Amino acid sequence: MRKASFYSLMAVATVAMGALACWLPAPGLVSMGHSPTASPDPSVSSPARPTPTPVFLAANYTNAATGVSIWYPEKWVCEEFVAEVVFASSAGIMTGAQLESGAAMMMTRTDLAGSLSIDELLETTLRELYFDKLKISDAKPRTIGGHEGFMVTLQGSPTGGDVSIRGFLAGVEHDGWGHLFIAASIRDEWSEHGPILERMLSSVEFQHTEPTYTSPTLGLSITYPEGWIYEEQGEQVIFATSQDIFSGADFESGAAMLVIGSELGDGETFEGILEMILSELSSEDMLTGDRQSLGIGGLDGIIISFEGFPAEDMMVKGFVAAVEHCEWGYLFVGFSALDEWCEYEPLLRAMLDGVQFTEE
Repeated sequence: MRKASFYSLMAVATVAMGALACWLPAPGLVSMGHSPTASPDPSVSSPARPTPTPVFLAANYTNAATGVSIWYPEKWVCEEFVAEVVFASSAGIMTGAQLESGAAMMMTRTDLAGSLSIDELLETTLRELYFDKLKISDAKPRTIGGHEGFMVTLQGSPTGGDVSIRGFLAGVEHDGWGHLFIAASIRDEWSEHGPILERMLSSVEFQHTEPTYTSPTLGLSITYPEGWIYEEQGEQVIFATSQDIFSGADFESGAAMLVIGSELGDGETFEGILEMILSELSSEDMLTGDRQSLGIGGLDGIIISFEGFPAEDMMVKGFVAAVEHCEWGYLFVGFSALDEWCEYEPLLRAMLDGVQFTEE
């Protein structure tokens, strides 16, 4: 997936950044101390469009990273970037050519981590992106994907633009994430494209997504099953089905995944670290399988299974996987009680599949 900012798409950016700047604070939002200089336009502040009878269209696009599904016209084009997805009525809009015809929608997602709320996200966006020549409506409640969100309409010419646009900006919070949907078309074509953009917004569905753990120290993120817990210690983290596994109690049930990262010194390889771990596991009471290739985080890695008694009255089964990224070696040790392996192996494998390394 290419790393590209929406700002680099001049045509769509003209629409999107103008739209973002025009989101008026909804009730409960703190005023940013600025407002459009243009006089209110009754046709915008009191939306002229009648409320249409909702038309449900089944989603034909799902973004696995954000857990959002949406419908878009089959003749439109779609392009994924690092932080956003753009839908457009023509490929020309994606190239950065001046927007003279057509329509587009961008959807983004922001982690509302800690105390950050969607209100604060909007305030921050307004501070960063402010245009003063767009006429906007008050924020109105809007259901998006079954959740209560906000929507404002906009109309006018963004700063530096020589075309008049019309569109909307909608936002909603879901599972701790702030989702924005920014849509616009040439004003004279709104009667053609407006209903399509409305249907796209009405088709939004939020899929169930697994929790994601991100570690700047380790330089990776990994999904883990809902209900599991984790503990961090330096350059390692362990995920487990229960607190008992952390406490050192006898391991009789459940599963766990240990993730270790270590900077590789001169001459060190991740294969060498793997061999060291295997040598500690190997004994008369522990059996290891053959080495197999496995993709981890988009890189070529190795996985080896094991089974046996690491301690008296403790029968386990699991795997050790290893990979190298940016001169770091990573180990992933997943295991469960032997008689529960059929239950937990798919979950542990899914965790491996969910590994993503941050860029260097």
